[in-house]
Amino acid sequence: MNTQPRISIVGYGRVGLPLAEVLVEKGFEVSGTVTSQEKCNKLNAAGMKTSVLKFLPEPEGDLDAAFNTDILIVTVPPSREPSAKKEPSAKKEPSVQFSVIMQRIADEAESHSVQKVLLISTTSVYHQTGEVVREDDASHDSDAFLGISWLPIEELFTESASFSMTVVRFSGLMGRGINPGLYFSGRELKGPDSLVNMIHVDDCVGIMTAIIEQEAWGEVFNGSADEHPAKRDFYTEACKVSGLPAPEFVNEASPYRIVNSDKVKSQLGYRFKFPDPMKGF
Repeated sequence: MNTQPRISIVGYGRVGLPLAEVLVEKGFEVSGTVTSQEKCNKLNAAGMKTSVLKFLPEPEGDLDAAFNTDILIVTVPPSREPSAKKEPSAKKEPSVQFSVIMQRIADEAESHSVQKVLLISTTSVYHQTGEVVREDDASHDSDAFLGISWLPIEELFTESASFSMTVVRFSGLMGRGINPGLYFSGRELKGPDSLVNMIHVDDCVGIMTAIIEQEAWGEVFNGSADEHPAKRDFYTEACKVSGLPAPEFVNEASPYRIVNSDKVKSQLGYRFKFPDPMKGF
């Protein structure tokens, strides 16, 4: 009899799907959601238990399949595109729209009596002062990411008394087909000497797996590689390995932060697979 907790991942995306594959290998009962029937069919055919669920912002799909679980992992990114449904609510600002969606997810977790929630957040909750930032340095007035202020999003979950909650704040993603240089190839880029914060998808998966296996609930963790290369070095190399034109660097200062991830190493005993982003392409 499998005594492992049931795990549901809302968002089989760039982190959610590889995480599911690792958890299944470890014997967990895992299910996940996607937003298209075509992708759902492909994943089910590949042996990954999958259902369709959309938030527009109201939920459409199999809520019970997603939320009848012991551990809920929320990996839903804000959309870069307008909602496919031309409803009045879809015309709201991205921050309002995303907040509504995340509130719906938190509400469903409560109503389905989910025991534990693991939320992927972002290191944009920290000010860009050029200094080292740790988990306690999050601020409500930090810069928005994709138009979203992320600390209030976290609080939609952390302020619930219905479930135990852990937040993991990831820096910029790389690896497993994610090319960070693609966004800046051939473009003008300020702050060539600013330091960058990146994390390989394999380390995202490793950290989240450690949280689940060690039952590290009620925590906040940063997820960022140990090394912080200069923007010029990192994006030049990212473009080079992909055969893309390098950015055009402008010697003008650009704000940055240095994300410290000592807590995942000291508390979870985690060691990064790709501690140097320059070697993670």
